[in-house]
Amino acid sequence: MIEARNISLSFGPRVLLNEVSFQLGDRGRLALAGSNGAGKSTLFSILMGELGCDEGKVIKSGGLRMGMLRQHAEFEADATAFSAAQLAFGEVMEKARKLEALHMAMGERDLSEQEYADVDKLQDALMRDGYYTAEAETRSVLHGLGFHREQQDKKLSELSGGWKMRVALAQLLLRRPDCLLLDEPTNHLDLESIMWLEGYLKNYPGSMLLICHDRRFVDNVCEGVLDLRMGQLDLYSLPYERYEEERAMRIAMQQKSAAKAQDEIERLNKFIDRFKAKASKASLARSAMKRRDRIEVAEVEQEGPSMRLRFPTLDYSGSVAWKAEGLGKSYGEKRIFADGAFTILPGDKVALVGANGAGKTTLIRLLAGEITPEEGVIDKGSSLKAGYYAQYVEPTEREKATPILELMRETFPLAGDNAPRAALGAMMFSGDDAKKNFGVLSGGERARVRLAQLLMAPGNALLLDEPTNHLDVRSKDLLLEALADYPGTVVFVSHDRDFTEQLATRVIRVDNGSITEYPGDYAYYLHKVEDDLRREAQAEAAERNGGKKPGKKGAAAQPAAPAAVDPRDEKKEAEKAKRQREKREAEVMGRIEWLEGRNNDIDTELCKPDVFSDPVAARKLNGEKQGNVAELEALYAELDTASQEAA
Repeated sequence: MIEARNISLSFGPRVLLNEVSFQLGDRGRLALAGSNGAGKSTLFSILMGELGCDEGKVIKSGGLRMGMLRQHAEFEADATAFSAAQLAFGEVMEKARKLEALHMAMGERDLSEQEYADVDKLQDALMRDGYYTAEAETRSVLHGLGFHREQQDKKLSELSGGWKMRVALAQLLLRRPDCLLLDEPTNHLDLESIMWLEGYLKNYPGSMLLICHDRRFVDNVCEGVLDLRMGQLDLYSLPYERYEEERAMRIAMQQKSAAKAQDEIERLNKFIDRFKAKASKASLARSAMKRRDRIEVAEVEQEGPSMRLRFPTLDYSGSVAWKAEGLGKSYGEKRIFADGAFTILPGDKVALVGANGAGKTTLIRLLAGEITPEEGVIDKGSSLKAGYYAQYVEPTEREKATPILELMRETFPLAGDNAPRAALGAMMFSGDDAKKNFGVLSGGERARVRLAQLLMAPGNALLLDEPTNHLDVRSKDLLLEALADYPGTVVFVSHDRDFTEQLATRVIRVDNGSITEYPGDYAYYLHKVEDDLRREAQAEAAERNGGKKPGKKGAAAQPAAPAAVDPRDEKKEAEKAKRQREKREAEVMGRIEWLEGRNNDIDTELCKPDVFSDPVAARKLNGEKQGNVAELEALYAELDTASQEAA
């Protein structure tokens, strides 16, 4: 379907692509991986024909329709989410207008034979191209990407940049190109929308090339990974985690081979230095020189520059970081949540979860003090100092035109000249890069600038709204390590499932106008949600099965005559209830035994050197134990209640 053959591209002395080749067949699904700046988006532009190359060519099968999701979207000022997405059907809508014009003409005059033929062709085209289902499809895709019905008809000027990107994605999917090029499609989606997109792409009839830093998403929709590094492209027909392992092994082998070759060169150099001055050994020295010159030292793949993250901290003596009681917030007539109550302790790593639009960003802004609640209170510790990373920050025109180093100095005027440059250097902005205007930076570069600002402000808490957006996999891992090592409190929102699972020690869910605390980690939260859904389904089924049948239509409802009570039936019911109680007690005791055994295993694991020296693993185990302890308390309370009822 599409083939890149020996593509090369350089910018001055820098070689970005060096004889890159690959093929993408019908329904082929590949992820394009590599660090930020490796040339992934540039390769996309070459495949789309928007950028030329120094050498090589792109070969496409005849009539191939390609579509690309970009990291920035622009629409007409008065467009709504629905009208912008429906532009995907622009061609078929134009055919519908032509058909309507012919129908109007038909009522005024006799059509020519050619016009009658055009009517038949247009009607067939509208049926074939999905005109009659276009509105339903548009609404369905927008809904899958998180738009409620009323949001679909909102003007885009009222929506944030993230929502506009969702509209751009919806428009692209509705166009149904033969080949999709998706550049970070999950960046602005919540978990529910990501899962919907996974299902949609699994059933997509065309081929796809994907740039995405979400490991799980890649594994769910792709069949392999194209690794772009140092201008070279290599195919790994493996899941993402296996690809990373294979690449690490490959680099280790390169390093071993290079070290062996270097050792041999040094040995031959010593031999040459020892014997080149002796006439009797001169021929041996010349032979050794030839052998040395034939040795090739394999080039070792380099990861490139990486962030150096260590968030500065202040001591905190309080017993509580934040505490909320009766918390309520509304925007106009729309109620976000009410009667919210929770406590966040020092050192907690709290994930805020919930459907898109449920109020996660609102809650994190309340914690940051950017907005105030209409109801209740949200108190923070007296010595708590929190840094805040906002998901969407639209820069002013002045900020766009200002060099990032100057922006850092303006934000922290008392920090001196060296500290801002050092913070930017830690985020991979060194030398002339620190003089770039903020407006020319990519989404990932802007994210790193805002993280650099957090490095400049010591605190004992961090509030992070989607901090992993635009970060490549390596940068995301480094951020995870830094936050796991951070001794202060972290409250964060992230749609990245791996990131959330590894960092969160507690979960607070914002959904359906309420706020719910979960004392364990993300795995515990998922277990409880599944358990709650299962119990609700069982209760609904029991209610349906136990409901009375409706009487005949028109008949007056009559009170049922009391049935005679048979003592034998009472005894049977009592015995049945006893058996059910004993069965449940056995289940609870078995669960308690398993949980206590698991906690003992966790204690043993935590004593192992390779575990307690790994902050991420240790936090995950501690989070699991906290969840187990909470469940044990609930199970013991259930046993106590059951024994009192039996007595």
